[in-house]
Amino acid sequence: MLDNPRKAAAADAPPETDAVSTRARALVVLFVDDEPDNIDLFRQQFGTAYVVRTAESAKDALEILEREDVALVLTDERMPQMSGIELLAKVVERWPDTVRVIVSAYGDAGRLLRAINHGHAHEYVLKPWEKAELGGCIKRGLAIARRRRDLVVRAERAGLAEADARAEYAFERVVGADSGLTSVLAVARRAAQTEATVLVRGETGTGKELVARLIHDASPRKDGPFVRVNCAALAEGVLESELFGHEKGAFTGALALRRGRFELASGGTIFLDEIGDISPKLQANLLRVLQERELERVGGSIPVPVDVRVVAATHRDLEARVREGLFREDLFYRINVVPITVPPVRERRGDVGPLVRHFIAKHAPAGRAQPTVSDETVERLAEYAWPGNVREIENLVQRALVLAVGDELSIEDFSMRLDIAHDAPVREQARDAERESLRRLLIEQGGNVARAARVLGVARTTLLSRAKKHGLVP
Repeated sequence: MLDNPRKAAAADAPPETDAVSTRARALVVLFVDDEPDNIDLFRQQFGTAYVVRTAESAKDALEILEREDVALVLTDERMPQMSGIELLAKVVERWPDTVRVIVSAYGDAGRLLRAINHGHAHEYVLKPWEKAELGGCIKRGLAIARRRRDLVVRAERAGLAEADARAEYAFERVVGADSGLTSVLAVARRAAQTEATVLVRGETGTGKELVARLIHDASPRKDGPFVRVNCAALAEGVLESELFGHEKGAFTGALALRRGRFELASGGTIFLDEIGDISPKLQANLLRVLQERELERVGGSIPVPVDVRVVAATHRDLEARVREGLFREDLFYRINVVPITVPPVRERRGDVGPLVRHFIAKHAPAGRAQPTVSDETVERLAEYAWPGNVREIENLVQRALVLAVGDELSIEDFSMRLDIAHDAPVREQARDAERESLRRLLIEQGGNVARAARVLGVARTTLLSRAKKHGLVP
């Protein structure tokens, strides 16, 4: 980790003095919290590694944002006068490229997740935070900010409109764009230039949301909101209110009028994930929205016009569900205007190596040399079926980074769940290797799990869970 990132960035940058180079170098982290002790702790833990600014209120934070080019905002949620989510809503409106994180002392997961789904925040971290967990969050946020700033630099130097460069660069950076996803991205590019409804199909974990976001970012609606709804995660009554909103008094607890996700996505794109799981009643309501471009809030009778582009996704066989009477045929044809199928990893094994290396770079602990992975290990990993697809690759890379002792990830670091060798002795050997690695580390750290977790650069709870599994701690 650089002791003085501003000086190092200046030394590494080409001798330019224009606004482009200045903006590309500066990566300012703004931490907002109304408790001085938390600000002091944040500065103590991260002030030497990053260019840090702090504010004790949302008002002070907005003043800093007005005068400085801030790459990442981390804010407390419950603050006087203006909450963290309200602050981030203003940040989205005025500085949409700033990466946003909520650091909350309250386990109100529903409210925080809604903030993420509405696009107000990229992540959240619960207090009291662990340094490794928050540090990883900062690292990911700055990586996003750096990529976004590269787009601006490229656009200005090439004389392109920033939005056009952003869309083009987004497609270029997709892992698999040169192999298994070439045809998928070609269709997505063409679909993005239209207003047609798109249905993205594929197994769980293949990256359907990524395709939906690319379509939005490359579309004429790119400056509008991208609103995601997981239709399978909410009960029917809750999902209806989430999608279409409700009037005051519509049901017990409806104390005020609430706009739904379709209204919040006005001028942009709504992504209906797992659309194959919605109930027949909601299918009828959704069909009306798609046909009439208007909706009625729950408890209301006045039509509300909506201006939104719909991208839906499912892992289910919708044709089979239509035959079984579980999904409306007219709705199926309405959403299946432009079908895009994302192939599973087992059908694009050439992407395994690039994906593994991508997630190593994304999740490697801050302040340590980034581990490598040999071509031989990648070949072994490509033999696995990957039923969980890209999501499973990311999870196993994160686990391998926890377990690895040296500077290179071996097949044993990955194979706790893999059937690569197809025989029990090898899997047992891998479990023994994991246990021995953790045992040695805990001995070196005097049995202190928190210190051992800091050495690995992972959350204490992650390491504790693995240690308990092997009977190394009570």
